Amino acid sequence: MSDFRLGSVLGFEIRIDFSWFVIFLLILWSFSAGVFPTQYPSLTTAAYLAMGTIGSLLFFCSLLSHELAHSRVARAKGIPVESITLFIFGGMARTKVETEEPADEFLIAAVGPLSSLLIAGLFAGVWWLGGQAGWTPIAGVARYLAFLNALLAAFNLLPGFPLDGGRLFRSVVWKVTGDLTKATRWASAGGRLLAYLLIGFGVLQLFTGAALGGLWLIFIGWFLRNAAAMSLEQHVVRNILEGVTAREIMSAGPVSVGPDLTLSDLVEAYLLEERHHSFPVIEQGRPVGLVTLQHVKQVAREEWASRRVRDVMTGVGAITVKPQDDVTEVLERMQSADERRVLVVEEGALLGIISASDVAGWIQRSQELESLRGSPRTT
Repeated sequence: MSDFRLGSVLGFEIRIDFSWFVIFLLILWSFSAGVFPTQYPSLTTAAYLAMGTIGSLLFFCSLLSHELAHSRVARAKGIPVESITLFIFGGMARTKVETEEPADEFLIAAVGPLSSLLIAGLFAGVWWLGGQAGWTPIAGVARYLAFLNALLAAFNLLPGFPLDGGRLFRSVVWKVTGDLTKATRWASAGGRLLAYLLIGFGVLQLFTGAALGGLWLIFIGWFLRNAAAMSLEQHVVRNILEGVTAREIMSAGPVSVGPDLTLSDLVEAYLLEERHHSFPVIEQGRPVGLVTLQHVKQVAREEWASRRVRDVMTGVGAITVKPQDDVTEVLERMQSADERRVLVVEEGALLGIISASDVAGWIQRSQELESLRGSPRTT
């Protein structure tokens, strides 16, 4: 697991990706050892560390506020927001579905930069008040945070997906063409172009002596390029899976095992003989769990003869779906399960199993069929 739950704000779950700690420490070091000592050379080391710590925390609070603004508008438009995750490059709100109207997309995207500008104005006010009162450390932190939030707003307005500017661009193209997929492709192309420009400018800085700034631009450009490609891929996948049910995508009639089978027999008769690495566990005609190769590997080999499937299997409670369930719900269940598989059960009877390969196979077949028809699906 790459993140953990921090808490909840305004009804939205807040999560922290472990990569966030890397950027937090880098920003803390940059503030404490570079920015504030350069701008205010007469203060103490303890003051610089305090300014750096407070400045770093407030900067990420600003990023969180930016994402909360997006999330509140999305929720007002009827789009469920599952969580907000802070990671190495800022924040990301995770939604279950995409917007259904270009106007909603425009509003949700626009509120982010507007919130950053508002936050920049608030910090500018604190800077002015701190300067009038002679509170140099407070004024110094507020001044720099006002600058960073204004810069964040400007950067996010660049027309490259998935930046807010890219989403604004997508909403306009979507409105004009009526084709969300085409709009996503154009906005993603803008994101890749912007990424290559950032990388190119970063390489140029490397040769002009600004090595640290150049490396950051290259890193940001590389991340933006990958994010643009991933966003387009996610949209295409959502399009393909829209309206698909678990029954359509499952592997029917999977090979099953009994709960009293020893792990030795499981390995010899199933794991070595079959092409599968996981098997539903059936007792008295009803599914009771799922056993995988990973379960077996967690048991010492000398215990395989005495340990049984029921001792190591995962119970069905968290890994079952109904045949009529939408595949998007199935994917959420798969992501939350350690086994990355679910059983399709109807009235206590096992109908099939769904794994990542089943989903990938469905997507591949759908794309091949669409290419044969010569007309991609649009929304």
